[in-house]
Amino acid sequence: MRELTKFKNIPIMIGANTLRLLLFAVGLFLVFNGLSATISFSILISLILLSIVAHELGHAFCARAFGCETKRVVITPLGGYAQIDVEDFEGTEAEYYISAAGPFVNFAIAGMLIPFAFFNVEHTRYLMMLNAAIALFNLIPAYPLDGGRMLRCLLTKKYNVIDATLISCKISHVLSFFTVTLALYYGNLIISLLAIITAAFIYTNCRSEERKFEEKKFK
Repeated sequence: MRELTKFKNIPIMIGANTLRLLLFAVGLFLVFNGLSATISFSILISLILLSIVAHELGHAFCARAFGCETKRVVITPLGGYAQIDVEDFEGTEAEYYISAAGPFVNFAIAGMLIPFAFFNVEHTRYLMMLNAAIALFNLIPAYPLDGGRMLRCLLTKKYNVIDATLISCKISHVLSFFTVTLALYYGNLIISLLAIITAAFIYTNCRSEERKFEEKKFK
């Protein structure tokens, strides 16, 4: 794990394998497309990483407002995460706002870029669409995405946090199944692979969360 920088005392880090993967992708792009296209590709990769970091910092600063510090923000091959100890906030109003803060930041960035995209300023239209896509994707009500955590918080109005978590995980399993089914039926190979990877990510995290809360339920 390598520290890239610190922002407001929050370390921004990237895994060694993620860094190797990025360098390999840039090198491969250079071999097949030349220097000029690779520079543009590298700029786009940088914009993606900055958008992911902005999303995670949104979580971090909102958590700080509720008195919870972020140990670090980590960039991964699947995006990123803010390492926040939110166990005391699970299912609470604080967790709802902390979860919503990430997509809010991306929507705010997309909104600010609209005038620049209108005048075709280089890369701004792509960056606007990218941030909107990151926000919308994370609002899918499937755990551990932000939307899944927000769903759990809403369910705690009727259920205790354990049952709310288990219900949100079951909903996540159903959404994962339909996502893969629709992608395989309507999508091309790349879309299908992305859907399968996303579904596997959601399923793995849901199963881990289910086991944790099932143990709490039957203690």
